[in-house]
Amino acid sequence: MTLLQVEGLTKSFGGRRVLRDVCFSIAEGEIVGLVGTNGAGKSTLGDIVAGITAADSGMMTLQGSPYAPLSAQDARHVGVGVVEQLVRIDPELTVAEAVFRGTPQAGRPQAELRRQAQVLLTEVSLDADPDALIGELPHFVHPLVETARVLAEDTRLVVLDEVSAVLLPSEVTRLHAVAGRLSRQGRGVLYISHRLPEMLEVVDRVLVLREGRIALDCPSASLDPVRLAAETVGGPVSLPVRRDPSAPPPSSPADDVRVPAPARPAPSDEVALLVRNLRVPGRVEGVDLTLRQGEVVGLTGDRTSGVREIAGALTGELPALSDQAVLHGEPRSLDPSADAAALRLPVYRPDADAYGVDPGETIARTLTQEAWGTLTDLRKEIATLRGVINTVHRLDVKTMSIRTTFGALSGGDQHKLALARWMASARDVVVLHEPTRGLDVRARQQVRQLLDEATAHGTSVVVVSVDPDELADFCDRVGIVAGGRVARWIDTGELAVDSVRERIVEAATAAA
Repeated sequence: MTLLQVEGLTKSFGGRRVLRDVCFSIAEGEIVGLVGTNGAGKSTLGDIVAGITAADSGMMTLQGSPYAPLSAQDARHVGVGVVEQLVRIDPELTVAEAVFRGTPQAGRPQAELRRQAQVLLTEVSLDADPDALIGELPHFVHPLVETARVLAEDTRLVVLDEVSAVLLPSEVTRLHAVAGRLSRQGRGVLYISHRLPEMLEVVDRVLVLREGRIALDCPSASLDPVRLAAETVGGPVSLPVRRDPSAPPPSSPADDVRVPAPARPAPSDEVALLVRNLRVPGRVEGVDLTLRQGEVVGLTGDRTSGVREIAGALTGELPALSDQAVLHGEPRSLDPSADAAALRLPVYRPDADAYGVDPGETIARTLTQEAWGTLTDLRKEIATLRGVINTVHRLDVKTMSIRTTFGALSGGDQHKLALARWMASARDVVVLHEPTRGLDVRARQQVRQLLDEATAHGTSVVVVSVDPDELADFCDRVGIVAGGRVARWIDTGELAVDSVRERIVEAATAAA
């Protein structure tokens, strides 16, 4: 039986049409995946279904009745819930209060909520104290708290909007278990994600949103990640194809929609960074790290592995100890208070609050290195604006003008431009956290190009990520961190990307 029916939805922002005559349905007990490039309108469509924003035209029905929510609260009252990647929860609420906020049980005494909250937290595999304050939890677990809240509601349809982007493979498995439970209960799930291999593992059907329309609607069983990537971007995709020498070639060009991306120059033999016996008391015990010039090294591990503390020690955010730390032949200290001798590697994080840009500023001003208004040479100013235009075109940013405000762009386009601006001034050795979080397959390759250009000029990169696809695509080596140590190094070498991904997932699962 049809749960949700969507007919002819349209939506525009300013002069830009985001959705055009969108039509699809979700049946009871069905998990439907929604994919598309950044700026394709996926989150907008999810927001319309969840009542966060209203369509300009079109209609929806929920179990045969007209459905036109005026707000997210209105949608929840009729059984439609949403879990977003960037969840904003009052930090003063307890975990139990957060789980039951907006439900009929909200406002009950903490003692009465505690046991029920613990049951729901266990179902989403979140080890959190129901009495703890939300502000005491790391942001990456907030979506799991929100997922527990959805379970607490009498929800008929759940929108999961890029929830898995910040989750570890083991946590994604738990999220999929929750989605499966909802499906078995006859509820529907709209699963929005850019992580295509994992999405295909759980959804029954896939919708591809391209140029504001549903370009493909088909069972997931008839797709694989590579073909789905090609359908998403509307043509062949450039992927780093590292084929096993023994693997047979495709029988014809039609059998492989991948276009091999240009190989990144091999790292030099010169050591850019050397760290021996890195220690963060109580969290990291005895990590050795050697990073060659032009090399991209990945680090991954679960929440208690110590991987974040390793990165924090390298960037000077956490005090640490080491037997030796050498940057380009110069001794360094892991003590952040060591003044000029401290090892403080530049760091980038793709969090909305960490872009370091004014959302009300234009793209042109955001990407201009000089302070606006200081340019006195007309030729230099023209060259600067041409550079801005080139960056916008090269990164395929969905905008009608470089005078568009940064905050008006899609989240993916903001991410790409912020990273491009940061990488333009990044030199030497840098640390990137989740550089492609929430980005589509084409945008991932644009980020890879940014890294390739940087490494070709000698920049060395440490990528800290929970995404095995990201690590497999970008890194020359991947370190699996567990128990405060690097339990295993995986050399990507000539391995196929799929093989690298499988080894990362297997090693991370074994080390957890």
